[in-house]
Amino acid sequence: FTTLLYTIKFEVKIMMIVFFLLWTFNSFLILDASPESIHGKLYQDKPNIVLMMADDLGWADVSPNNPEIDYTPNLETLASQGYRYTDYHSAASVCTPSRAGLLTGRLGQRTGVISNFGVDSEGGLPLTEHTMADYLKSIGYSTGIIGKWHLGHHGDYHPSGRGFDYYFGLPYSNDMGCVMCSPAFNIKVNPQCGENHMFNLSVPLFENRKIIEQPVDLTKLTDRYIESAQNFMSAAIQDSKPFFLYVPMTHVHVPLATNKKYANKTGHGHLADAVMEMDGYVGAITEFIKDKNIGENTIIIFTSDNGPWEYKCDLAGSTAPYHGLWQKNQGGGGTSSKMSTWEGGHRVPFIISWPAKLQGGLTKNDLVSALDILPSLAMITNITLPNDREFDGIPLPFLAPHTKTRTLFHPDVDLVELWSIRHGQYKVYYATTPCDKDCEDSIGKGFLYHNPALVFDVIADPLEKSPVPMAELPNDFYHKIELLKKEMRDSIYTTMRSTVNWNGNKKFEACCNEANPYCAC
Repeated sequence: FTTLLYTIKFEVKIMMIVFFLLWTFNSFLILDASPESIHGKLYQDKPNIVLMMADDLGWADVSPNNPEIDYTPNLETLASQGYRYTDYHSAASVCTPSRAGLLTGRLGQRTGVISNFGVDSEGGLPLTEHTMADYLKSIGYSTGIIGKWHLGHHGDYHPSGRGFDYYFGLPYSNDMGCVMCSPAFNIKVNPQCGENHMFNLSVPLFENRKIIEQPVDLTKLTDRYIESAQNFMSAAIQDSKPFFLYVPMTHVHVPLATNKKYANKTGHGHLADAVMEMDGYVGAITEFIKDKNIGENTIIIFTSDNGPWEYKCDLAGSTAPYHGLWQKNQGGGGTSSKMSTWEGGHRVPFIISWPAKLQGGLTKNDLVSALDILPSLAMITNITLPNDREFDGIPLPFLAPHTKTRTLFHPDVDLVELWSIRHGQYKVYYATTPCDKDCEDSIGKGFLYHNPALVFDVIADPLEKSPVPMAELPNDFYHKIELLKKEMRDSIYTTMRSTVNWNGNKKFEACCNEANPYCAC
């Protein structure tokens, strides 16, 4: 009888506990049942992710890096809420290879993407490669891209075939065709569609796989981007799903065209006005996230695909203080920004905010890369990356402290060989290869091979003006760099590599009305 009594008492206690838990859960649903609040509580282990990437933005074009800038208050606020990394580098120094590296975590020497795709490209980022969106979608994320893609637009190379549930944006750069806006500022090229335009194609605007405007009106594009981004986030919140929103911006690639409310707003020229509009775009996204009460567990990243396009003169941004002066002086000119491996080509702004985990307002000087973003998000979201391929990044230091001297390999445009290596404070150039002209219309002396390699201390000499004398380098420095270079070369050629279809044909152009000479519709 005593045993039976204890059993009944135990069962009553269990029933009371269950009743209490059910009552508590029911009360939670009644008292706090908005989609935003449920969304925040159910996915504490799966943060929302917003990855914003500007186009051709210089390291010194934003106020967190340059106190002389007074028209990027939203980026200033974002930096005050997270970490600002001063020694961050894009995966490449030009559009397509940089984007491929960011989304796959792999250098172009592995993915095959070492150059830009064109308006008539049949291929794109090889289908053997997996994107950040592929990985995140596989664990339940809603995935969207708002902005410039530039990794192939035909067939399964389109964003809709690369892991994205929703796409709204341009298939490639806004100067790869004529556009519908006046004025739109560029150098040496008139962007307006008309008889004397160099392009026989206008730039299309896609929503998913459908062209909804051609030519695109750049003066209205930012407002449409904001609306699409907010609609995407709202839908994910309504569905109680964590979201990954990739925002590869049109700003500040030429031609520069802003909404009239930003025209001549800064008093510092067309580029500054475009940067200010870009900052407003950032603010529209961050304020929306705040208003929906999901900011605490939302990771927000801001960066750029590469440095400014020096050839565009006053329409190009600033790399200060990373001017690559050796190229200007001993190299005879040519770019030391976009399309070069000098610091100004790939050292770009990087801000990451995650209020739930990161203390705000900190400046970090760790050597980090765009290639680190995928492995970082994989660690945060418990994604196991495939072991059939090599990845070139490592988790950011706040996730896994970097205990060894960091090495980065900086690829040149169109070149398979890796001629530039960063190891700790030192930058090594086996060759200097300006792949574009400077503002003075000079390519300089072109490709120059260096034996022994040029070495700069980019901490002590951010201008990259004077190579470090061999006698002042650490013992066996060149030998160590040669071993690192051989190790990387062996890794590239003995592990999984993809092959790119570089074929082009007019039939692959994005055109909504072939009866019109500019595909206008």
